[in-house]
Amino acid sequence: MGRSLTRTTLALLAAAPGALAADPAGLWTQCGGNGYTGSTECVSGAYCMAYNDWYHQCVPGQASTTPAPSSTLATSTRTSSTTSAAASTSSPASDDCSVQFLITFGDSYSQTGFDVGSTKPSTSNPLGNPPLPGWTASGGLNWVGFLASEYNRSTLLSYNFAYGGATTNATIVPPYEPTVLSFVDQVAQFSDSIASKPSYAPWGDNALFGVWIGVNDVGNAWWKEDYDQVVEQIMATYFGQLQILYDAGARNFALLTVPPIHRTPAVLEGSDESQQEAEAVSIARYNDALAAGLAAFEAKNTGITSKIVDTTAPFNTALDNPTDYGSPDATCFNENGKSCLWFNDYHPGYEINKLVAEAVADAWKGSYF
Repeated sequence: MGRSLTRTTLALLAAAPGALAADPAGLWTQCGGNGYTGSTECVSGAYCMAYNDWYHQCVPGQASTTPAPSSTLATSTRTSSTTSAAASTSSPASDDCSVQFLITFGDSYSQTGFDVGSTKPSTSNPLGNPPLPGWTASGGLNWVGFLASEYNRSTLLSYNFAYGGATTNATIVPPYEPTVLSFVDQVAQFSDSIASKPSYAPWGDNALFGVWIGVNDVGNAWWKEDYDQVVEQIMATYFGQLQILYDAGARNFALLTVPPIHRTPAVLEGSDESQQEAEAVSIARYNDALAAGLAAFEAKNTGITSKIVDTTAPFNTALDNPTDYGSPDATCFNENGKSCLWFNDYHPGYEINKLVAEAVADAWKGSYF
């Protein structure tokens, strides 16, 4: 399935591009954007593509022949059955030690339907808009909602930029629709809204940044012959976005791994055992690359506290013991989110989300939870 990933390769991809001004940025590494100080020139055979004001990346080809990415930041197609109130003008006090922030990015496994331009999170409504449980794909609270409302040790305000269907970089692994906001797009939204620590969101060292993305990256690419190279490209973008967050002041990171999506009802129904085993191997390769990339990211940035949260354990805990969690078996799904382990044939329901939230809370016990 292509050549193997190595820690050295990933370290080079995650390292600060253009450490010396004369050295061109490597393929799939950052080459520009607001706040970027490295080389803006790319290695031979690549050019610097501007995804948004905050992130430019070296991609193969020439600027005159390679089309711009199709994702858009202007319009969100998310809808909710709950009408959001007008944007709140109140803001937490920046010196209030009882207020903390949870700033998250991801796909439908994390989405709550949040619009940063609408009602802001508050003590009485930690998700802001829509109010708890938000617009989720779990049948109720998802892991973000659990953390913000049940596991928090103090007021935990959630700014959740996750968007259903997201991949890390839409030009590497296209989402199901071109309007889906990728991880790159979500970080750009953050940069254009709360990165400056506005009065309504005066986050600082009291902010935990959570990223749970990769389900669609792996699910839409695991079978490709060049999968290992795709993962390298994804990791370069992934840690390029973390660098933008770090440069804005983020220091605390919770990175969630890709869960065992080969055990979803959709995959079990639509594939044979050998395909499921192959996808499991691809999931493990992605997660190994994530760990290696984080090690390189920590090596070049100071003051970071980061934890990788293994989501395989909470998923398998429920899937191996379905009746203990109110489900007749490991494959049924129901949109009430509770009578089965799955909300639909690809999205985990209430109980699995609760277990994922517990895993994050355990990893950060004593600080945020």
